[in-house]
Amino acid sequence: MNERSFVELRKSSWEELSNTIEQVRSQGLRSLSRQQVGLFGANYRLLVSDLAFARTQGASEELISYLNDLAGRAHGVLYSSNLSRRRSIASFLLREFPVKFRENWRYVLTAALIFFIGWAVAADIIYTIPEAREALIPDIFDSALDSAPSKSQKMFLDRNIDIQPLDPAAISSFVMTNNIREGIVAFAGGITFGTLTVFTLFKNGLVIGGVLIVFFANADPLELLSLLLPHGFIELAAIFICGGAGLMMGGALIAPGNLRRSDSIRLAAEDALKLFAGAVPMFILAAIIEGFLTPSPITVFLKLVFSGLTLIGLLAYLGFAGK
Repeated sequence: MNERSFVELRKSSWEELSNTIEQVRSQGLRSLSRQQVGLFGANYRLLVSDLAFARTQGASEELISYLNDLAGRAHGVLYSSNLSRRRSIASFLLREFPVKFRENWRYVLTAALIFFIGWAVAADIIYTIPEAREALIPDIFDSALDSAPSKSQKMFLDRNIDIQPLDPAAISSFVMTNNIREGIVAFAGGITFGTLTVFTLFKNGLVIGGVLIVFFANADPLELLSLLLPHGFIELAAIFICGGAGLMMGGALIAPGNLRRSDSIRLAAEDALKLFAGAVPMFILAAIIEGFLTPSPITVFLKLVFSGLTLIGLLAYLGFAGK
């Protein structure tokens, strides 16, 4: 091959392709005319053919490197445009994530069971060992626990537990912040052979259960539920999914089967990371609901109706989306 003649023959199409790439990167794909879009595709196909030809004909390393770099830039523009990324994200959320959830639902269910075991332990402690209440209730609620309880509260809990009215919104905000933080820790805890994941889920159930048990005895139950449930179903599902992802990685480390542990965790982490990535938008959605619906003046009844709709939507999404 006469390399100089080859370069002179193809140089104009390569430069045109390079200029188009820079235009798309700086101004976006919509800046191209219909003719430019057609030329972009044609020049890219021609470039790939030129690259293959140059390799087979023993072209210089400089030419091959130039053509390879140009092909990579063009490929990135064609297949990584904003539209392609949006479609990819939508496809992941609407199809891949719910499918991965159904494939690994046992891990998520196990995470939920660990959480509610912690909740049950909190109930047992508060009913039988009132002195342990101070260890369960976070410091932000200490100021609410310093006056004499009502008669009904004594019947519900124990006469040694002192409760003062607390704004239910403070409880709701605490639950949201706590669950997001604990969900992240539950996922990352998988690399500790799942021990940190189990501890985090159990502790979270213990603390959340303790807070709600104590303050349900004092606040209006329907009002408290109207603040917790609109975002609560989505938020708890997200933390259980994060915990399930952590348990997946822990299980891969504990029982790698015929694989090396490094290979086992690598394969498990691929699915676990997808579960975690799908849980992140759920946390965001729950936070949006918490920020706009919780403080809104709409009635308790409407908030509870909305809560029921979120539960139905969540079950439909996780149970049927992507089929």
